[in-house]
Amino acid sequence: MDRTVPQLLRYSLRYAGQPAGEQCLTLEPRRGGLRVVLEAQVDLPPPKTRQRWESELDAWGLPHFYRERVEGSGARVMEVEFSHQDGLVTVSQGKEAFSIPYLTDMHDPLSLLLAIGSLDLEVGGVRKFCLVGGRAYVERLPDQRLGERPLRLYRLRPGLSLLYYDEAGYPVRLTQKVGEHIFEAELQEVQCSPASAQRGRRVARRRRRRYT
Repeated sequence: MDRTVPQLLRYSLRYAGQPAGEQCLTLEPRRGGLRVVLEAQVDLPPPKTRQRWESELDAWGLPHFYRERVEGSGARVMEVEFSHQDGLVTVSQGKEAFSIPYLTDMHDPLSLLLAIGSLDLEVGGVRKFCLVGGRAYVERLPDQRLGERPLRLYRLRPGLSLLYYDEAGYPVRLTQKVGEHIFEAELQEVQCSPASAQRGRRVARRRRRRYT
């Protein structure tokens, strides 16, 4: 995946085999890093929710700021600041905030999604990642195929999510058991646009790639 070019990835969502909304993953190159935004409209399972996750990454793919907003029956906002300089990770939710020592590289959900796509693991290999809420373990499983394309498959624990990546490192399919059924996101389209010389200027020329 070329992280120097602005990109928009569109996904369809399904739950128990039924349509459950859609989500978009946007990659915006910044000087010395990358801004990643995930926006989702999730219709199933109840309640329906609107979600927006935002992560600011440094040149090594590590977050220095993460924000998550979920709107359903109510609204919940969480912000996390990763400060190498102060050696602290500060989590804010509503009027409450707490800090923990920043002793090792840590990830948020979006930076983890991109980091897994860049892993160089043999089948059966396991890599540990540190998160604010604990640890995540990623295991490389035997490759799968989607049509004619080979996909790298990883199992994420805890939670037993399955993540499928193509040869370029794009997250093509993600599945997770929610309740009694499987929730899945499947990549439908990638839109790439060259970076504009003027920040904020709309770029008309796009390169599109469909997956279905």
